[in-house]
This record gives sequence, C-alpha cells and structure tokens, in this order.
Amino acid sequence: MTENEQLFWNRVLELARDELKQAAYDYFVADARLISIDNQIATIYLDEVKQMFWRQNLKSVILTAGFEIFNVEIKCHFTFEEPKTPTSFEEQGEGLVEEVLDTPHLAPVVSNIDDKYSFDNFVQGEGNKWAKAAAIAVASSPGTIYNPLFIYGGPGLGKTHLLNAIGNEILKDRPNARIRYISAETFINEFLKSLQTGKKEEMKESFRTLDVLLIDDIQSMGTSKMKATQEEFFNTFNVLHSNNKQIVLTSDRIPDQLNGLEKRLVTRFSWGLTVDITPPDYETRVAILTNKIQELPYDFEQNTIEYLANQFSANVRDLEGALKDIDLVARFKHVDTVTVEIAAEAIRARKNDSPKMNVISIDDIQEQVGKFYGVTVKEIKATKRTQDIVLARQVAMYLAREMTDNSLPKIGKSFGGRDHSTVLHAYNKIKNMLAQDDNLRIELETIKTKIR
Repeated sequence: MTENEQLFWNRVLELARDELKQAAYDYFVADARLISIDNQIATIYLDEVKQMFWRQNLKSVILTAGFEIFNVEIKCHFTFEEPKTPTSFEEQGEGLVEEVLDTPHLAPVVSNIDDKYSFDNFVQGEGNKWAKAAAIAVASSPGTIYNPLFIYGGPGLGKTHLLNAIGNEILKDRPNARIRYISAETFINEFLKSLQTGKKEEMKESFRTLDVLLIDDIQSMGTSKMKATQEEFFNTFNVLHSNNKQIVLTSDRIPDQLNGLEKRLVTRFSWGLTVDITPPDYETRVAILTNKIQELPYDFEQNTIEYLANQFSANVRDLEGALKDIDLVARFKHVDTVTVEIAAEAIRARKNDSPKMNVISIDDIQEQVGKFYGVTVKEIKATKRTQDIVLARQVAMYLAREMTDNSLPKIGKSFGGRDHSTVLHAYNKIKNMLAQDDNLRIELETIKTKIR
C-alpha cells in the first residue's frame, strides 16, 4: 500500500468516527479494510451486510478524503472476499455526538426499556444479521435512516431484544432523549383508559413528543374493534415521522399480511425498511448456548452443547428455557459438569410438552421456488441452464441451506446429484446478489412465507 493510500484510509476512518456514533462505527467501519486504489476507485473489503450502510451514509466521507489526499473524486468498489493480507490501521480520534434528540423542556418519559438488552449480547447469525445491522444503523442516527424500521419474525427470535438494544444505545449518548418502548397491546389499553378518564390530550402529547417510539407486536392492533385506536396510532405515526422522529415496529408477519389493520397504516409501515428474523441455524444455536452458559456455575461438555442445539431449533426462548431446566436439575444433583445424560433428563418434560416444529424439507423448498418462478421441480433438478431455471435452481439451493439443517452434500444430492461445491457456489452467488438487489430479497421473503 502506498503512503497516499494509507493517508487516504486513515482520513476515511477519522471522518467516519466523527460522523458516526461509536456503536455504528464499531459495527460498520472498524473491520473494513482498504485493499487498493486504482484508476480513482478504492476497493474496500467489508462484510456484505454492511455495504448498504456505506453507500447511504459514508459517500461524503469517501469524497472528502479523496479530494483532501488526491485532489480528485474517489469512488468505491466493495469486495466481500477476505483479503489475503489484511492491513490494520490505528483508530483515530473520538467521535463527536450531536445531542439532537434531547428535549428537556418536556416532562420526562418512562422509557420501559430493559437495560439487560444490548447489541453486544445479541448473538448474530445468518437469520438475524440484516435485522441487527439495520437496528444499529437506526440507533446511530435516529430518524434519518430506515424510518420506520419494521422487523418481523416468529416468537422468541430476538425482536424485543433489538427494540430494547436500540433504546439503550441511544440513551448512552443522549440520556435525556424521549424514548418509549411499548407493546401494541399496552398502547391499546392506554388509549382506552385515556378515553375513560378524559385524558386523551395528555396521552396524545406523551406519544407525539417522543424522539423514538419502539412498539412491539403491532399485529395486536389488527382487529375490527380497534378502529379508534388505529386512528390514534395513525395520527401519532404521522406526527413523529413528519418531525423525523424514529419509529421501530415489530410483528410476527410482513406488513402486507397484517389483516385488520387499515391499508393506510400498512402502507406507512413499508415506507422505511422491512427486515425479517428467521429461526437460528445450528451454528447460531451453538453460539447462543455457548454465550448463555457463561451465566451458569457449571461446566458444559461440548457434546452437551451440541446435543441441546439439535433439540430446540424453533427459537431462542426454547434454548433459554432448556438452560433453566438444566440449572434446576444440576443444582439438585450438585454436579459440576453438565453431561448429555443430565441435559436429556432435565429437558424431557419440555420436549414432550412443546409443540412440534414444522420441519421444512428440501422438496417443499423446490416446489415453492418452482411455483414462484414458473419452472418445474424436474427442471430445477435437471441440467438445463436457461436463465430462469438457473435462477430458480440457485435460489432453491440457497434456501435449502438457509432453512434446513441438511449438509451441503445432502443438498447437492437432492438437486440431481450435484457436488457440494455447486451448492456452495449457488449459495454465495445468491447471498451476494441479495446485498445489492432489493427486489430479489423481496422475492425470497415471499417464497419463505409460502414455505413456512
């Protein structure tokens, strides 16, 4: 790397640190690497999930650094392949925080935010990395990006964790910010109570003067009996959004499937960014368990962790519940090390009582992908390479790896006996396309909904 290239990159890091909050800098910038600058194009290595943030938030940083060092416009090219010889640079300067959210002249707000939730203790995996990245972006610059942010997924996957983490991150820098975490059900109850007590205007002011509204399980508002509540929330949403105040919502389904909610509300939910959280894959479940057992006073054999990761695959709450059961049994037995036998004994009742998870098969994936793209399962498995068939085949392979626990060789066998390297190529191809093609991401979310 030339001296000027290093000066350029050091300046990029310095400007980014001044521009961003610390959490956003740590997540989106700290691991990025400058590979080279050729023909006024800077090739930058970073995780693909962070590409959109750079394009939307750091253009001016690159532009400024380019003119300062080279006196020309420098453009960016992003690569997602780890450089052979990564170069680390010393982080410089402390970021400046602009206190734009604080409104001390108003009555304080009871935020209801649980301080045990943070981005640091949110275990990232393939199924939640987009949601985590969007949440960190929102926390770093509330009201200016992804507004509203709409996170959807099944129960126990981390939606509430991310809502609270956003609030806690903002409050680190702006302790006087008016932030409220609330479930949709509680919003309904507070609105009805305000009507009964004649305090509707007070409720209006308390919500419409917020800097950040974090509302959980918005699908609870979707009944025909909630017209007045929906009207109030619609007006609150409009006031906050028009004043560039951040809104984050969670749901168990995508906006278009929120039956019972007025169309105008659903439309507004789609104004910003919609991201999903899917059940954790095996590797993520192992990571979650490894992280959570640090809180327990026992050693866990590695095969015990792997055993538990295979027993509960629907959501994180099942894993947490299993550890509570194990804690009880281990205390009773006075053990120092949790074996597979102890774990199996502890979770037996939970496994019997838990509803059976809907197991997704590769056949189901192939069928739904074929229907969506208008090709047959036979064509997906065959060798024909027209553009529409190749796309359908690669999407099906990608989803087979994302939504099942099957090995690459087994997936390849289910696609006409293909080699595992073919599956991996298809997976990486679609993965890279998703980072740049929002339409493809919407297509995959639609297919996933059909499969589930």
